[in-house]
Amino acid sequence: MVGALILACVPDATLAGSINTDVALTPRRGGSIFRLQYEYSEADGPSVEQVNMSAVKGTYVYGWTENLSSFLTVPYMNRQVDAVDPMLGRIENAHDGIADLTFLTKYRFWQDDRRPKETLRWAALGGLSIRSGDSDFTSDSYDPIIGTVFTWQRDRSEFDADLIYQFNTGRDEFRHDALRYDMSYSYRLFPSVFEPDDAYEFDVVGEINGRYLTDGSHELFLSPGLQFITERWILEASVQLPVIQEFADHRAETDYRVVVGLRFQW
Repeated sequence: MVGALILACVPDATLAGSINTDVALTPRRGGSIFRLQYEYSEADGPSVEQVNMSAVKGTYVYGWTENLSSFLTVPYMNRQVDAVDPMLGRIENAHDGIADLTFLTKYRFWQDDRRPKETLRWAALGGLSIRSGDSDFTSDSYDPIIGTVFTWQRDRSEFDADLIYQFNTGRDEFRHDALRYDMSYSYRLFPSVFEPDDAYEFDVVGEINGRYLTDGSHELFLSPGLQFITERWILEASVQLPVIQEFADHRAETDYRVVVGLRFQW
């Protein structure tokens, strides 16, 4: 499910939001956000010694109105596999290319500003996963995506949760639908109270990130993270540690994943 679903950075919010979870916040009318994100993971399995995956994802977001925004994500992937074949012995190979693109629109249909430092927001998501055509990483289909996301924000704290479903219409490993679910809690460590001359802040983030396929496969990660936030940009990092990994096939299991990102808004 791609990093487009996990973008949050808005001028009317005190916190930056989550790193790996979507939020019900949107940019201002005519506002733009660009996010550059790097992911690295290592995995191993019964027939594979090691699989190293890295990805660079660029996401652009545009705010059409205060409640409506669209975003597009383009991921560039690199995969290195070190496997052992009973007949051929050790096999090493590497592939890189562009994975499927994701175009999404978010509409915030409910907002409750209960007090100056508290807000509740609820939004709907809809869009399409677009095949890139790269033989190493692309699917063979164009897959609809729907979802919903909720945000509660109060003073130094923020809670986010999303539920996103992708209808995979391809063949082979791309034929199984995917359900993504995430929850996140963010807390502003510094400053405890904003003063007029405060120009930055530090946040700590804790997340639960899950993914379920209709073939019965299920992954769940615990994802602690940190953010350094200014008025125009955010630097963030997260480590994803597996809690549940149940697969219908014999794919490699992830040992860990590291996510580093930089966001700009204007």
